Amino acid sequence: MIHVGREDLLGALKKFKGIAKQDILVSDLTPYPQYWKAHAEARRLEYSTLIQIVEESGIEKACAYAFSTYNNLPGASEGNQAFAEVKGREQAIELFFRVVGVDIHHLHDAKLNRDDFDTFFLGEPQIYYEYYLS
Repeated sequence: MIHVGREDLLGALKKFKGIAKQDILVSDLTPYPQYWKAHAEARRLEYSTLIQIVEESGIEKACAYAFSTYNNLPGASEGNQAFAEVKGREQAIELFFRVVGVDIHHLHDAKLNRDDFDTFFLGEPQIYYEYYLS
């Protein structure tokens, strides 16, 4: 069982957002600057959204948002900017779920099976949330 506090999760998301910002700044130094800039911007935006949801509505609502967003990410042709954005959002959401203790294989299986959030959430026994009233 993994115990994740609200403040711990917010701290992790803010650090990930900072790393994404650094990646935006150094993207010009990479062989494919447009791709990596779009990838990092997508991650940064996703972390900002998750931070806001956790602060305003709590961890479970953030998980529901992340699950829905992950399952609805569009396909994109490899090599274009849309692909970079999709892959950036996907990476950010997968990292979010790793922090809260979700087995990524379970997340992938839920997407393949088109599970709804309740089925996914109830089938993930490793998650334990600590709620704080702010």
